[in-house]
Amino acid sequence: MKEQIIGFKKRIAALAVFMLLAAALLSSSMAMAAVHSFSFTAKTLPNGQLGYASGSDAEAVIPGPALFVKQGDTVQVTLTNTTAVDVGFNVPGLVMNHSAKAKPGETKSYTLRANKTGTYVYRGNDNGKELLGLFGALIVDKRNGPVDSFVDDNGSIVPVTQADLDKQFVLFMVGSTFWGTEISADGVQKPLWAAPDLGAVENDLVRFHVLSVGPGHTFHLHAHRWLKTDTTTVIDTKLLSDGTDTHSFTIKAGSGVGPGDWQFHCHLIAHMEAGMHGSFRVDPVGGDGHSIVGASPYGNILLGARPSEPGLVTLEVSDEPASWFRSARGDAIVGLPFDIKTKSLEVIYPGSSVNFIMSDTNGVHTISTLLWPTGAHHMPFDQSSAYRGGGIVKLTTPGLYVFTCKVHPYMFGAVIVDDPETEGLDLGNPAMDYKIDLVTGISGLPTSSDLAVRLLKTFFIATSPANWQDYSTGVWNVRFPNLPVRISGLPYGGITDGGIAAPLSDNSLQLNIYNAPLPMPGSIETPHPATPGVGEVWVNTQFEKTAGKYKPGTTTVVDTANWTVKRKVALPEINNNNPHNMWPSRDQSVIYQTQWFDTKLSMIDRETGALIKNIRVGDTPSHVVTLPTNDDLTIAINGENGIAIIPAGTTNVSKMLPTQAHGHTSANPHGHWVSADGTKIVTPNINTNDIGVYGSSGGILARTPTGNNAPGAHPIAIGMMPDSSKIYAANLLHHSLSVLDGATGALLKTINLIADYNPIDGSFADNDGNGMIAVGVLPIQTPVSPDGKAVVIASTGGQIVIVDTKTDKIVAMLPCDPGCHGANFGAKQGGGYYAYVTTKFGNRLTVVDVDPDGNGDLSKAKIAGYVSLVDTASTAKDDTVSGLPGFGGQGVLAVPNVYNGWVQNLPDEWKAGLTAAQRNPVGTGD
Repeated sequence: MKEQIIGFKKRIAALAVFMLLAAALLSSSMAMAAVHSFSFTAKTLPNGQLGYASGSDAEAVIPGPALFVKQGDTVQVTLTNTTAVDVGFNVPGLVMNHSAKAKPGETKSYTLRANKTGTYVYRGNDNGKELLGLFGALIVDKRNGPVDSFVDDNGSIVPVTQADLDKQFVLFMVGSTFWGTEISADGVQKPLWAAPDLGAVENDLVRFHVLSVGPGHTFHLHAHRWLKTDTTTVIDTKLLSDGTDTHSFTIKAGSGVGPGDWQFHCHLIAHMEAGMHGSFRVDPVGGDGHSIVGASPYGNILLGARPSEPGLVTLEVSDEPASWFRSARGDAIVGLPFDIKTKSLEVIYPGSSVNFIMSDTNGVHTISTLLWPTGAHHMPFDQSSAYRGGGIVKLTTPGLYVFTCKVHPYMFGAVIVDDPETEGLDLGNPAMDYKIDLVTGISGLPTSSDLAVRLLKTFFIATSPANWQDYSTGVWNVRFPNLPVRISGLPYGGITDGGIAAPLSDNSLQLNIYNAPLPMPGSIETPHPATPGVGEVWVNTQFEKTAGKYKPGTTTVVDTANWTVKRKVALPEINNNNPHNMWPSRDQSVIYQTQWFDTKLSMIDRETGALIKNIRVGDTPSHVVTLPTNDDLTIAINGENGIAIIPAGTTNVSKMLPTQAHGHTSANPHGHWVSADGTKIVTPNINTNDIGVYGSSGGILARTPTGNNAPGAHPIAIGMMPDSSKIYAANLLHHSLSVLDGATGALLKTINLIADYNPIDGSFADNDGNGMIAVGVLPIQTPVSPDGKAVVIASTGGQIVIVDTKTDKIVAMLPCDPGCHGANFGAKQGGGYYAYVTTKFGNRLTVVDVDPDGNGDLSKAKIAGYVSLVDTASTAKDDTVSGLPGFGGQGVLAVPNVYNGWVQNLPDEWKAGLTAAQRNPVGTGD
């Protein structure tokens, strides 16, 4: 017992000694801990991006200044905000005293404890705006000893102290762009800006700090290997997760491989092809090992501060109507004396770059050129798959470049690369007489041509809401920029409503098209159709804004008995985002609605407009159609490669039917249709320029190229005969309608919708010999009437084209408002059908009677009337309309659903409003 007591006392004494030693060590460590104070100013750079500066007098840089501290240090940051938005300072992964943001003009202080080693992202926001440049690196090293280790030539692991390093690089992977800073051995930081090439000398010890903000990436450096963090595992690739992620490592430059140019890049192919790559150049011993600075926000752009440096403009990819590709300095640009009018146009000079960043979108997109100057290098620029990211492209050839998203093809952004030696802004390459090429394969198109002028007008209407047709005003106030631009071929070329105006000088022109109020083709009081319809028409007014949410889009419900707007469905509780297309359940009690710039499908109670369920279905769902046989939902996942299936009565995706074989290019299906017997799903595949015919339970039955195999034909929507004998597919950029065999998917005919149009001089003639002049520019939706008589084509160029399915010829053309988009059929009271047509840039619904006499003579097709989509005092609403009232008409749905295969399954109360012929449309053919 005595020995036990003695042993216990010894242990107590030892513990006391240990605690004293620990306390001494802790006191010593705390004594060595430092307090670092940094003064930051958030500034707006010349290109509109945001950045942090060290103090008020320094230049703001991207990334922000790199901060180096030791474990246990305290970091104090004083931030002054000189930007127009709220800005903060936040370090995910470390404990801070608060994260409140500084409002414009305010100064706030932040304190954090560097209690863990590692590399951390600091950022100014958490809403996507940090992708514009409010980010930087905080590196917390061990207090004593090595900061890292590297793999030597013989595979040995060698520790590295801070003093051993020859240089460091901070590389941020943002969107699809690298942003860099070089730090010399003495701590001097040099901004390398966007898309730099890095340099070192053989045997230099170089430490990389690779960080990501936003969507994740995979970093890979050729010919070099390094250690996975806190392990002895050797790697040459690192996956960085979504959100914020970091990875630091050290290499010996050229170790085992010698001097050379070694590529670094994101290992995701779509990101790499979008510009996320650079070169790490290792010079021989004795070389200078200098890095090449990339594109700078201060460089050679319109109003740039340093014309001698390659410049950078940035276009934000946005869910915002008209500003889908919005210049980061868009608010400033529209106020310039140049009177640009749109936030989607930028001006740079040869050798500068345009950067795209998806900072304000919930969808996936591509960055793809629609047109470019003839002879331009590295064109077309095209991403092979849609994703959340961006892109960067250097433009060296003067002229106009228009970018779009293949998934959302009315998204436009334009960049003019101006040759400073020419008078006026260049719309084409001066070396090629100012001509342009189009993605559809047209090359050498004169910029003085009618087609080029029409495309220019389309751009300035689509990207400027002030130029949209607001029927509540009675006047169409179209205004175009007053920009001196140079065009091809003619010593004159000013574009006006009536043709060509006088030149400024030589072959330049003043782009002031339509700069006077124009009479509206119809006003808000335009007569409604004389004969009522049956039931309701639901319109996705995709651009309309409401007070309770920051994403655009409502659904407008029209009562066809009196042609009034009975309801607006905004769904503010889910921040309903760009609702695009709809379909009803079998009993017509539920409306299924896709959110095209998001990932969701909404289930809406038709009677009340209330939300039933908001379901995640995949990236960028476009169209939804039920199977007529069992009411299962089929949803085209436009940003991916498949059709999502939700079984009837459930609210979860059960499977994804692939629209392309495994390992092949993603098809990106859009406006699909289902055969009346429910056995086939037909999709237009925008990314592979073909029509896919699939079994409704899976399997690829046929793949048929459309648009005469033209590159970028862009098939976008499908219609089918009620007996499924023929398929009709609109090719948006090829301006054509493909007719396919419904059984085999074989191409039967291609109808050229612009055969009667001369793109050079703008003249019209009956060139296709069908006895009439008709054109359909940029066709979109192409439904076949339930009785199988007619195809109605909504052409965004401003035409409604009628095709007789007996002859597959155009038989009529009717006017449509700008941005003509959606079309669908509903029952007309007493017999027959109305085609309901929507427009993106007008706020009324067009009602077309394709067979007004009921005798099958489709040449007599006419506009029966119009319906305003603006809400009234009697309209039921779940949110208050705050902007763009009634605009953005895209998907349109008539309730009840009267298409063959679906109409037979209507409840009796809905069938009661239909004629016998409408209840059995297949039996009504001649």
